[in-house]
Amino acid sequence: MSMRPHRRAVLLGVASLVLVAGSVLTVEAQKKGGILKVGNLGEPPALDAHWTTASITEMLTNHVYEGLYSLDNGNRPIPMLAESHTVSKDGLVYTFKLRQGVKFHNGKEMTSEDVVASLARWGKQSIYGKALFAQVADWKAVDKYTVEMKLKEKSAIVLISLAVPNNFGAIYPKEIAEKFAPEVKATEWIGTGPFKLAEWKPDQYIRMVRFDDYKSRNEKPNGYGGGKTAYLDEVRFQPVPEVATRVAQVETGELDFADDLNLDAYDRLKKNPNLRPIVTKPYYWLVAVLNKKEGLMTNQKLRQAWQAAIDIEPIMKNVAGGHTEFYRMDSSLVPPEIAAWHTKLSGLPWNEHNKDKVKRLLQEAGYKKEPIRFMTTQEYKWMYDFALLTKQQLEDVGFTIDLQVVDWATLVKRRNNSKEYDAFTTGIGAFYDPTHPVFLTPSWPGWTTDEDILKLQAELARETDPKKRMALWEQQTRQFYEKVPVIRYGDLFGLRAIRNTTKGFNEKTERIRFYNVWVEK
Repeated sequence: MSMRPHRRAVLLGVASLVLVAGSVLTVEAQKKGGILKVGNLGEPPALDAHWTTASITEMLTNHVYEGLYSLDNGNRPIPMLAESHTVSKDGLVYTFKLRQGVKFHNGKEMTSEDVVASLARWGKQSIYGKALFAQVADWKAVDKYTVEMKLKEKSAIVLISLAVPNNFGAIYPKEIAEKFAPEVKATEWIGTGPFKLAEWKPDQYIRMVRFDDYKSRNEKPNGYGGGKTAYLDEVRFQPVPEVATRVAQVETGELDFADDLNLDAYDRLKKNPNLRPIVTKPYYWLVAVLNKKEGLMTNQKLRQAWQAAIDIEPIMKNVAGGHTEFYRMDSSLVPPEIAAWHTKLSGLPWNEHNKDKVKRLLQEAGYKKEPIRFMTTQEYKWMYDFALLTKQQLEDVGFTIDLQVVDWATLVKRRNNSKEYDAFTTGIGAFYDPTHPVFLTPSWPGWTTDEDILKLQAELARETDPKKRMALWEQQTRQFYEKVPVIRYGDLFGLRAIRNTTKGFNEKTERIRFYNVWVEK
C-alpha cells in the first residue's frame, strides 16, 4: 500500500523576523505533510541497530529507534528515553529513571523490562555494548520506570556508551529483544522513534511514515537529541547505487536529498539554483582494515611496510577530485572537530612514503610477492579511488595486490569471514570517546587482539581523570602506529545535496536525520 503526498499543510509556526546578535534572520514556518525522497547508495545489511556498525544502518535506524541517551551539539550525552540518572557515592551504581507514557510503534508502553532486555542484548552484540557490559556486574529493573546498573569498578564510559549514535543501544520491545539472539539479525522492527517502518522492498525503497503517537521530549532540538517532530508524512529511502544517477536525480527533483556524492560534482551542484551542496565534516578518515586473524596481514612487519609505503596526499587529492576543501592531512585518530580527543603528536610513522624502509620491512617480513586480497566497492566512489591508487603505490615498491571489487553489501558480509580477504576499504567516522574506535577491538572485522592495545583500552575505560585519560590516549595513538591494526589515510569530507524545498535539515551534524525536517512543494 502506497501513500500519496499529503498536500494539506498545517501551519505550526508563524514566519517572523528576529534580531540575533545584530543580524536579522527569517524564521520559516514548519509545515506538516509531504513525502521526502532520499537517495542512498544501496541496501542496508540489516535494520537491527544492535547488529552492525554499517553507517547506512545507523542512518536508517535512528529514525525508528531511540536509546536512553543521545548526543547534544557538543557531542555530550543528554537524556532521550531516560528522564534522569543518579550515581552512588562510590561511582559503582547508576540508577536511571525512565520517561513515562512513551509508546512503541505497536502501541505498547515502554517500561523497564523493555530497557533491560534490549540493553542486555546490545551488551552481547554491539561493539560499544560489549565494552560497557564488560564492566557491568548486575543490570536489572527496580520498578516499572526505574533500572539499575551495578559496575564491577568505576567507569568513565557509561553515559557516552549509552549515547553513541552508531551500533547504538536502541530500545526494542522486550518480546523482540528476547526473540532474536544477539548474533541473529532482528527482522521485526518496532521502536519508539518519530517514524515507523511501513514497508521495505529490497532494491526499491524503505518507506517510513510518521508515528502519530510519538512522545517528544519538551526541550528544543539539540544535536541528535532534544525535541523531535515528524513533520513529514513519509520518508522514502531509495537505493541508487550509481553515484552519477544520484547526482542527476537530485538535480532534476526526482530526489529531495542525495548522500555520498562524487566530489567532482561539487562545482556543478553549486551552480544549480534549485538545490545546495552540503560539505560534511567530520565525515570519514580513509582506512584500509587489515585482517590480523589469519593470512598474510597477521605479519606486523608487512603491515608496517604498507604504512611506510603510501604517499597519502596525492591519494587524498585525487579522491577529493582536486578540491583541497574536501580533505585534510592529519595523523590524529580523532578529528579536530572533537577537540577533547584530538592529538598533535610529532614523530609518528605516518605518510612516510619511504622506499628504503619498505624494502627493509618486506625482507624482514619474509614476503615473497604473495597476492594480498584487497576488497573494495565502487558504490562508494572514494573507496574505489583510494584502493586503486593504493594498489599502484604498493605494487611500485614490491607488493602484489589482488584488488577485488564487490558491491557494498557483499563487502560488509565478507569482511566478517577471516578466510575471505586480507584487507578491505572503509571509512572511520567520528567517535566520541577513546574507548569507542571499533578498529581497536577483537570483535570487529580485522580483529585487533594485540594484548598491549587491549590493555590500554581497558585502562581508558576505567580511568575517570580527564588529564590521565588524555595521556593514555596519546600513548595508545603512538602504539597504533607501531602495531598498525589498520592503515590510516587522510580525512575526507563528504558531499550531499538537498533541494531548496527541503527545510529544517541540520547541516552541522555529520549524521543524517529527517525528524524536524519539512517540505515546501
